[in-house]
Amino acid sequence: MTPNIIEILGGPQAFGVRAARVDLLEEVERGLPVRAYEAVSEALELTPVEEDRLLQVSLRTRARWKRRARLDAATSDRLVRLARILALAVMVLESRGNAVAWLREPSDMLGGRSPLAAIASDPGAEKVSNMLYQMEHGIYA
Repeated sequence: MTPNIIEILGGPQAFGVRAARVDLLEEVERGLPVRAYEAVSEALELTPVEEDRLLQVSLRTRARWKRRARLDAATSDRLVRLARILALAVMVLESRGNAVAWLREPSDMLGGRSPLAAIASDPGAEKVSNMLYQMEHGIYA
């Protein structure tokens, strides 16, 4: 089984009928639909402060998104990082609720930070991915 990143990004509500055949690289380069941001934010139950930190955008920038159809490429890339980690956590932990709870729990392996805090950077996201793969293979993380 593979993580379903497109589903986390909003699936048909974000991408319409072509959701089953979305080219994620092309979508990131074009800019993801704003609905994808809303879907990930809702799924992770992000606060405005967490959105600022994880997506590296301000409240004013997010307010402007309401008038636009698509995000910029850099924000889209960061959003896919969040969706990829959440999709993997859902696959490993078998439910979205378990995944979100785990992502918010401080971890000794991350110096007391939560996995959600760690995925603000690419090296942190890689470390969290490795933790999830270890869990999937029976190694405590």
